[in-house]
Amino acid sequence: MANLEKILQLEQELTARDIDTLLILSREDSDIVLPLLLPVHVVAQTAFFFRKSQPHIVLTGSTDANTYKEFGIFEIVEVTSDFETDFLTVFNRLAPKRLALNISEDDYLVDGLTMGQYLMLQDMVGAERLATMECSSEPIIQRLRSIKSVYEIEQIRTAVQKTCRIYDEVAGSINVGMSETQIGELFVQGMRRHAVVNAFGAPYSYPLICINRCGLAHREPNANNVLEPGDLLICDFSVRHNGYCSDIARSFYVLREGETQAPAAVQKAFDTTVAAVSAVIASIAVGMPGYEADRLGRDVIEQAGYPTIRHATGHQLGMRVHDGGTSLSPRNPERPATLGLVQANEVYAIEPTVIQDDGLPSFIVEEDIVIREGGVEILSDRQLSLYLIGCVPSKPVQAEGCR
Repeated sequence: MANLEKILQLEQELTARDIDTLLILSREDSDIVLPLLLPVHVVAQTAFFFRKSQPHIVLTGSTDANTYKEFGIFEIVEVTSDFETDFLTVFNRLAPKRLALNISEDDYLVDGLTMGQYLMLQDMVGAERLATMECSSEPIIQRLRSIKSVYEIEQIRTAVQKTCRIYDEVAGSINVGMSETQIGELFVQGMRRHAVVNAFGAPYSYPLICINRCGLAHREPNANNVLEPGDLLICDFSVRHNGYCSDIARSFYVLREGETQAPAAVQKAFDTTVAAVSAVIASIAVGMPGYEADRLGRDVIEQAGYPTIRHATGHQLGMRVHDGGTSLSPRNPERPATLGLVQANEVYAIEPTVIQDDGLPSFIVEEDIVIREGGVEILSDRQLSLYLIGCVPSKPVQAEGCR
Protein backbone atom coordinates (compact mmCIF):
# COMPACT_ATOMS: atom_id res chain seq x y z
CA MET A 1 0.00 0.00 0.00
CA ALA A 2 1.19 3.50 -0.79
CA ASN A 3 0.97 4.85 2.74
CA LEU A 4 2.89 1.89 4.17
CA GLU A 5 5.84 2.72 1.91
CA LYS A 6 5.91 6.17 3.49
CA ILE A 7 5.55 4.67 6.97
CA LEU A 8 8.59 2.48 6.28
CA GLN A 9 10.53 5.55 5.15
CA LEU A 10 9.48 7.30 8.36
CA GLU A 11 10.66 4.41 10.53
CA GLN A 12 14.03 4.46 8.78
CA GLU A 13 14.37 8.22 9.30
CA LEU A 14 13.49 7.99 13.00
CA THR A 15 16.03 5.20 13.47
CA ALA A 16 18.77 7.05 11.58
CA ARG A 17 18.23 10.19 13.67
CA ASP A 18 17.73 8.35 16.97
CA ILE A 19 14.33 9.94 17.55
CA ASP A 20 11.92 7.87 19.62
CA THR A 21 8.65 9.24 18.35
CA LEU A 22 7.04 11.53 15.80
CA LEU A 23 3.91 12.86 17.48
CA ILE A 24 1.14 14.22 15.28
CA LEU A 25 -1.83 15.89 16.94
CA SER A 26 -4.78 16.51 14.66
CA ARG A 27 -8.46 17.33 14.74
CA GLU A 28 -10.69 18.00 11.74
CA ASP A 29 -7.71 17.37 9.44
CA SER A 30 -5.73 20.21 11.03
CA ASP A 31 -2.24 18.76 10.40
CA ILE A 32 -0.83 19.30 6.89
CA VAL A 33 1.75 16.49 7.23
CA LEU A 34 -0.60 13.61 8.02
CA PRO A 35 -1.92 13.10 4.43
CA LEU A 36 1.66 12.39 3.37
CA LEU A 37 1.59 9.32 5.63
CA LEU A 38 -2.03 8.20 5.75
CA PRO A 39 -5.06 8.78 3.49
CA VAL A 40 -7.44 9.43 6.38
CA HIS A 41 -10.05 12.00 7.37
CA VAL A 42 -9.50 12.94 11.00
CA VAL A 43 -12.55 14.20 12.88
CA ALA A 44 -12.05 13.61 16.61
CA GLN A 45 -9.08 14.90 18.56
CA THR A 46 -6.42 12.33 17.71
CA ALA A 47 -2.80 11.62 18.62
CA PHE A 48 -0.54 9.56 16.36
CA PHE A 49 2.59 8.16 17.98
CA PHE A 50 4.86 7.04 15.13
CA ARG A 51 7.84 5.11 16.45
CA LYS A 52 10.97 3.47 15.09
CA SER A 53 9.12 0.20 14.56
CA GLN A 54 5.58 -1.09 14.54
CA PRO A 55 3.12 -1.15 16.12
CA HIS A 56 2.59 2.57 16.10
CA ILE A 57 -0.09 3.95 18.39
CA VAL A 58 -3.16 6.02 17.60
CA LEU A 59 -5.28 7.52 20.37
CA THR A 60 -8.67 8.58 19.08
CA GLY A 61 -12.39 8.65 19.74
CA SER A 62 -14.57 5.58 19.33
CA THR A 63 -16.23 7.00 16.22
CA ASP A 64 -12.87 7.17 14.38
CA ALA A 65 -11.21 4.05 15.77
CA ASN A 66 -12.27 1.67 12.98
CA THR A 67 -10.61 3.94 10.41
CA TYR A 68 -7.17 2.77 11.51
CA LYS A 69 -7.74 -1.00 11.69
CA GLU A 70 -7.29 -1.55 7.96
CA PHE A 71 -3.70 -0.30 8.01
CA GLY A 72 -2.54 -3.09 10.32
CA ILE A 73 0.23 -0.97 11.83
CA PHE A 74 -1.47 0.58 14.85
CA GLU A 75 -2.22 -0.25 18.41
CA ILE A 76 -5.55 1.55 18.62
CA VAL A 77 -6.36 3.21 21.92
CA GLU A 78 -9.88 4.58 22.25
CA VAL A 79 -10.50 7.53 24.52
CA THR A 80 -12.43 6.21 27.52
CA SER A 81 -11.96 8.86 30.17
CA ASP A 82 -10.99 12.14 28.56
CA PHE A 83 -8.39 12.79 25.87
CA GLU A 84 -5.90 14.51 28.16
CA THR A 85 -5.89 11.70 30.75
CA ASP A 86 -5.64 8.91 28.19
CA PHE A 87 -2.97 10.80 26.24
CA LEU A 88 -0.78 11.13 29.32
CA THR A 89 -1.18 7.41 30.05
CA VAL A 90 0.11 6.48 26.60
CA PHE A 91 2.80 9.15 26.67
CA ASN A 92 4.17 8.01 30.02
CA ARG A 93 4.20 4.40 28.87
CA LEU A 94 6.31 5.32 25.85
CA ALA A 95 8.45 7.82 27.80
CA PRO A 96 10.13 9.30 24.69
CA LYS A 97 13.56 10.83 25.09
CA ARG A 98 13.40 12.69 21.76
CA LEU A 99 10.02 13.75 20.45
CA ALA A 100 9.64 15.17 16.92
CA LEU A 101 6.83 17.68 16.35
CA ASN A 102 5.56 19.19 13.10
CA ILE A 103 6.91 22.67 13.76
CA SER A 104 8.91 24.74 11.28
CA GLU A 105 9.72 28.43 10.87
CA ASP A 106 10.75 27.95 7.23
CA ASP A 107 8.60 25.24 5.63
CA TYR A 108 4.82 25.52 5.71
CA LEU A 109 4.53 21.93 4.45
CA VAL A 110 6.08 20.82 7.76
CA ASP A 111 4.43 23.33 10.09
CA GLY A 112 1.31 21.26 10.79
CA LEU A 113 1.04 21.49 14.58
CA THR A 114 -1.32 24.34 15.38
CA MET A 115 -0.58 26.71 18.24
CA GLY A 116 -3.66 25.52 20.08
CA GLN A 117 -2.57 21.88 19.81
CA TYR A 118 0.93 22.78 20.98
CA LEU A 119 -0.39 24.64 24.01
CA MET A 120 -2.61 21.66 24.81
CA LEU A 121 0.46 19.39 24.58
CA GLN A 122 2.34 21.65 26.97
CA ASP A 123 -0.55 21.50 29.43
CA MET A 124 -0.74 17.71 29.22
CA VAL A 125 2.97 16.94 29.44
CA GLY A 126 4.31 20.00 31.23
CA ALA A 127 6.21 22.77 29.49
CA GLU A 128 9.55 22.02 31.18
CA ARG A 129 9.35 18.30 30.52
CA LEU A 130 8.37 18.87 26.89
CA ALA A 131 11.27 21.28 26.38
CA THR A 132 13.78 18.56 27.34
CA MET A 133 12.67 16.23 24.53
CA GLU A 134 11.00 18.16 21.69
CA CYS A 135 12.63 18.79 18.32
CA SER A 136 11.39 19.83 14.90
CA SER A 137 10.39 17.11 12.45
CA GLU A 138 11.50 19.35 9.57
CA PRO A 139 14.47 17.28 8.30
CA ILE A 140 12.42 14.08 8.53
CA ILE A 141 9.31 15.37 6.80
CA GLN A 142 11.26 17.17 4.10
CA ARG A 143 12.98 13.91 3.15
CA LEU A 144 9.71 11.99 3.26
CA ARG A 145 8.03 14.53 1.00
CA SER A 146 11.01 14.85 -1.35
CA ILE A 147 12.12 11.26 -1.82
CA LYS A 148 9.28 9.48 -3.58
CA SER A 149 8.39 5.84 -3.08
CA VAL A 150 7.84 3.46 -5.99
CA TYR A 151 4.08 3.86 -5.68
CA GLU A 152 4.30 7.65 -5.60
CA ILE A 153 6.43 7.80 -8.74
CA GLU A 154 3.97 5.56 -10.55
CA GLN A 155 1.06 7.83 -9.63
CA ILE A 156 2.98 10.89 -10.81
CA ARG A 157 3.94 9.04 -14.00
CA THR A 158 0.28 8.31 -14.73
CA ALA A 159 -0.68 11.93 -14.02
CA VAL A 160 2.04 13.10 -16.42
CA GLN A 161 1.03 10.64 -19.14
CA LYS A 162 -2.60 11.74 -18.94
CA THR A 163 -1.53 15.37 -19.09
CA CYS A 164 0.47 14.69 -22.24
CA ARG A 165 -2.48 12.89 -23.84
CA ILE A 166 -4.74 15.83 -23.09
CA TYR A 167 -2.21 18.22 -24.61
CA ASP A 168 -2.06 16.08 -27.76
CA GLU A 169 -5.84 16.22 -28.08
CA VAL A 170 -6.12 19.93 -27.30
CA ALA A 171 -3.29 20.99 -29.63
CA GLY A 172 -5.19 19.74 -32.67
CA SER A 173 -8.34 21.63 -31.69
CA ILE A 174 -7.01 25.16 -31.07
CA ASN A 175 -7.79 27.60 -33.85
CA VAL A 176 -7.72 31.29 -34.63
CA GLY A 177 -10.75 33.06 -33.17
CA MET A 178 -10.89 31.00 -29.99
CA SER A 179 -10.80 32.81 -26.68
CA GLU A 180 -8.62 31.84 -23.73
CA THR A 181 -11.69 30.45 -21.97
CA GLN A 182 -12.72 28.41 -25.01
CA ILE A 183 -9.25 26.90 -25.05
CA GLY A 184 -9.58 26.29 -21.30
CA GLU A 185 -12.79 24.39 -21.94
CA LEU A 186 -10.89 22.00 -24.20
CA PHE A 187 -8.68 21.12 -21.23
CA VAL A 188 -11.70 20.63 -18.97
CA GLN A 189 -13.21 18.20 -21.47
CA GLY A 190 -9.88 16.38 -21.56
CA MET A 191 -9.76 16.10 -17.77
CA ARG A 192 -13.21 14.55 -17.75
CA ARG A 193 -12.28 12.08 -20.52
CA HIS A 194 -9.14 10.98 -18.72
CA ALA A 195 -10.62 10.89 -15.19
CA VAL A 196 -8.33 13.50 -13.63
CA VAL A 197 -8.90 16.91 -12.04
CA ASN A 198 -7.03 20.18 -12.07
CA ALA A 199 -4.29 20.27 -9.44
CA PHE A 200 -4.99 23.99 -8.84
CA GLY A 201 -8.26 25.54 -7.79
CA ALA A 202 -11.57 23.77 -8.38
CA PRO A 203 -11.48 20.23 -9.85
CA TYR A 204 -12.48 21.37 -13.33
CA SER A 205 -11.11 24.89 -13.36
CA TYR A 206 -9.16 26.14 -16.37
CA PRO A 207 -5.37 25.85 -16.51
CA LEU A 208 -3.18 28.91 -16.99
CA ILE A 209 -3.77 30.04 -20.58
CA CYS A 210 -2.04 33.22 -21.75
CA ILE A 211 -2.01 34.90 -25.13
CA ASN A 212 1.35 36.65 -24.99
CA ARG A 213 -0.07 39.84 -26.51
CA CYS A 214 -2.52 40.04 -23.62
CA GLY A 215 0.08 39.72 -20.87
CA LEU A 216 1.81 36.88 -19.08
CA ALA A 217 0.92 36.31 -15.45
CA HIS A 218 -0.69 33.76 -13.16
CA ARG A 219 -4.13 34.98 -14.14
CA GLU A 220 -7.48 33.48 -15.07
CA PRO A 221 -8.18 32.92 -18.79
CA ASN A 222 -10.27 35.75 -20.21
CA ALA A 223 -13.17 35.32 -22.65
CA ASN A 224 -12.28 38.65 -24.27
CA ASN A 225 -8.73 37.60 -25.13
CA VAL A 226 -9.09 36.02 -28.58
CA LEU A 227 -6.41 34.22 -30.56
CA GLU A 228 -5.25 36.08 -33.69
CA PRO A 229 -2.66 35.36 -36.41
CA GLY A 230 0.84 36.09 -35.14
CA ASP A 231 -0.07 35.36 -31.51
CA LEU A 232 2.03 33.34 -29.09
CA LEU A 233 0.09 31.13 -26.71
CA ILE A 234 1.34 29.55 -23.47
CA CYS A 235 -0.58 26.88 -21.58
CA ASP A 236 0.55 25.70 -18.13
CA PHE A 237 -1.46 22.68 -17.03
CA SER A 238 -1.35 20.47 -13.93
CA VAL A 239 -3.61 17.53 -13.11
CA ARG A 240 -4.13 15.40 -10.03
CA HIS A 241 -4.33 11.59 -10.21
CA ASN A 242 -4.78 9.50 -7.07
CA GLY A 243 -3.53 12.42 -4.99
CA TYR A 244 -0.40 13.12 -7.07
CA CYS A 245 0.28 15.89 -9.57
CA SER A 246 1.79 16.68 -12.94
CA ASP A 247 3.01 20.10 -14.08
CA ILE A 248 3.62 20.66 -17.79
CA ALA A 249 3.68 23.81 -19.92
CA ARG A 250 3.49 23.98 -23.69
CA SER A 251 3.92 26.83 -26.18
CA PHE A 252 2.20 27.63 -29.50
CA TYR A 253 2.53 30.07 -32.39
CA VAL A 254 -0.39 31.13 -34.62
CA LEU A 255 0.69 31.31 -38.26
CA ARG A 256 -0.06 34.44 -40.23
CA GLU A 257 -1.48 34.12 -43.71
CA GLY A 258 1.20 32.76 -46.02
CA GLU A 259 3.48 31.59 -43.18
CA THR A 260 4.57 27.98 -42.88
CA GLN A 261 6.82 28.52 -39.88
CA ALA A 262 7.34 30.98 -37.06
CA PRO A 263 9.41 34.15 -37.64
CA ALA A 264 13.09 33.90 -36.75
CA ALA A 265 12.83 35.92 -33.51
CA VAL A 266 9.97 33.73 -32.29
CA GLN A 267 11.75 30.52 -33.22
CA LYS A 268 14.97 31.63 -31.52
CA ALA A 269 13.16 32.34 -28.25
CA PHE A 270 11.45 28.96 -28.36
CA ASP A 271 14.65 27.08 -29.27
CA THR A 272 16.50 28.82 -26.42
CA THR A 273 13.82 27.75 -23.97
CA VAL A 274 14.07 24.13 -25.11
CA ALA A 275 17.88 24.27 -24.99
CA ALA A 276 17.75 25.50 -21.40
CA VAL A 277 15.45 22.64 -20.40
CA SER A 278 17.77 20.20 -22.17
CA ALA A 279 20.81 21.58 -20.36
CA VAL A 280 19.21 20.93 -16.97
CA ILE A 281 18.06 17.44 -17.89
CA ALA A 282 21.50 16.54 -19.29
CA SER A 283 23.51 17.55 -16.23
CA ILE A 284 21.38 17.58 -13.07
CA ALA A 285 22.59 14.84 -10.76
CA VAL A 286 22.36 13.35 -7.29
CA GLY A 287 24.28 15.49 -4.80
CA MET A 288 24.14 18.69 -6.87
CA PRO A 289 23.09 21.79 -4.90
CA GLY A 290 19.78 23.19 -6.08
CA TYR A 291 21.35 26.53 -7.00
CA GLU A 292 23.85 24.80 -9.30
CA ALA A 293 21.03 23.02 -11.11
CA ASP A 294 19.28 26.38 -11.45
CA ARG A 295 22.39 27.84 -13.05
CA LEU A 296 22.39 25.12 -15.74
CA GLY A 297 19.21 26.52 -17.26
CA ARG A 298 19.74 30.15 -16.33
CA ASP A 299 23.09 30.31 -18.13
CA VAL A 300 21.55 29.17 -21.42
CA ILE A 301 18.86 31.86 -21.24
CA GLU A 302 21.27 34.66 -20.31
CA GLN A 303 23.98 33.67 -22.79
CA ALA A 304 21.42 33.82 -25.60
CA GLY A 305 20.85 37.47 -24.71
CA TYR A 306 17.51 37.17 -22.94
CA PRO A 307 16.57 38.53 -19.49
CA THR A 308 17.36 36.18 -16.62
CA ILE A 309 14.67 33.77 -15.45
CA ARG A 310 12.23 35.48 -13.10
CA HIS A 311 11.50 32.34 -11.10
CA ALA A 312 13.14 29.03 -10.25
CA THR A 313 14.54 26.79 -12.98
CA GLY A 314 12.58 23.98 -11.35
CA HIS A 315 10.64 22.79 -8.35
CA GLN A 316 9.70 19.51 -6.73
CA LEU A 317 6.50 17.76 -7.72
CA GLY A 318 4.40 15.30 -5.74
CA MET A 319 1.20 15.52 -3.74
CA ARG A 320 1.34 19.23 -4.55
CA VAL A 321 2.44 20.98 -7.70
CA HIS A 322 5.02 22.84 -5.60
CA ASP A 323 5.97 20.07 -3.22
CA GLY A 324 8.62 21.62 -0.98
CA GLY A 325 12.16 20.34 -0.50
CA THR A 326 15.12 21.50 -2.58
CA SER A 327 14.31 24.30 -5.01
CA LEU A 328 16.27 24.84 -8.22
CA SER A 329 16.67 28.56 -7.54
CA PRO A 330 19.55 31.03 -7.21
CA ARG A 331 21.56 30.58 -4.01
CA ASN A 332 19.98 32.46 -1.12
CA PRO A 333 21.11 31.76 2.47
CA GLU A 334 17.79 33.17 3.68
CA ARG A 335 15.88 30.54 1.67
CA PRO A 336 17.05 27.11 2.90
CA ALA A 337 15.30 25.35 0.00
CA THR A 338 17.89 26.80 -2.41
CA LEU A 339 20.75 25.26 -0.42
CA GLY A 340 19.48 21.68 -0.49
CA LEU A 341 21.00 18.86 -2.51
CA VAL A 342 19.29 17.00 -5.33
CA GLN A 343 18.54 13.42 -4.26
CA ALA A 344 17.65 10.16 -5.97
CA ASN A 345 13.91 9.54 -6.50
CA GLU A 346 12.97 13.19 -6.26
CA VAL A 347 10.59 14.41 -8.96
CA TYR A 348 11.10 17.85 -10.48
CA ALA A 349 9.26 20.06 -12.93
CA ILE A 350 11.94 21.75 -15.05
CA GLU A 351 10.98 25.16 -16.49
CA PRO A 352 13.75 27.65 -17.35
CA THR A 353 11.92 30.24 -19.43
CA VAL A 354 12.36 33.08 -21.87
CA ILE A 355 10.13 35.84 -20.51
CA GLN A 356 10.22 39.32 -22.07
CA ASP A 357 8.09 42.42 -21.70
CA ASP A 358 6.36 44.65 -24.27
CA GLY A 359 4.99 41.75 -26.28
CA LEU A 360 8.40 40.35 -27.23
CA PRO A 361 8.50 36.56 -27.74
CA SER A 362 8.15 34.64 -24.47
CA PHE A 363 7.87 30.91 -23.96
CA ILE A 364 7.44 28.33 -21.24
CA VAL A 365 8.24 24.69 -21.89
CA GLU A 366 8.00 22.60 -18.74
CA GLU A 367 8.97 18.93 -18.39
CA ASP A 368 8.65 16.49 -15.48
CA ILE A 369 11.57 14.24 -14.50
CA VAL A 370 12.69 11.74 -11.85
CA ILE A 371 16.22 11.94 -10.48
CA ARG A 372 17.95 8.55 -10.62
CA GLU A 373 21.38 7.44 -9.43
CA GLY A 374 22.53 6.97 -13.01
CA GLY A 375 20.93 10.06 -14.52
CA VAL A 376 17.46 11.40 -15.23
CA GLU A 377 14.25 9.63 -16.19
CA ILE A 378 12.02 11.90 -18.27
CA LEU A 379 8.35 11.34 -17.45
CA SER A 380 6.78 13.74 -19.96
CA ASP A 381 6.75 13.57 -23.74
CA ARG A 382 9.11 16.44 -24.41
CA GLN A 383 8.11 19.40 -26.55
CA LEU A 384 11.02 19.92 -28.92
CA SER A 385 9.11 21.69 -31.70
CA LEU A 386 6.86 24.72 -31.50
CA TYR A 387 3.17 23.90 -31.89
CA LEU A 388 1.90 25.73 -34.98
CA ILE A 389 -1.74 26.79 -35.22
CA GLY A 390 -3.21 27.41 -38.69
CA CYS A 391 -4.71 30.76 -39.55
CA VAL A 392 -8.18 29.50 -40.56
CA PRO A 393 -10.65 30.27 -37.74
CA SER A 394 -12.81 27.48 -36.35
CA LYS A 395 -15.77 29.89 -36.11
CA PRO A 396 -16.28 33.58 -36.80
CA VAL A 397 -15.35 35.21 -33.51
CA GLN A 398 -14.62 38.93 -33.41
CA ALA A 399 -11.57 39.83 -31.33
CA GLU A 400 -12.24 42.60 -28.83
CA GLY A 401 -8.69 43.18 -27.64
CA CYS A 402 -7.17 42.02 -24.35
CA ARG A 403 -8.74 42.43 -20.96
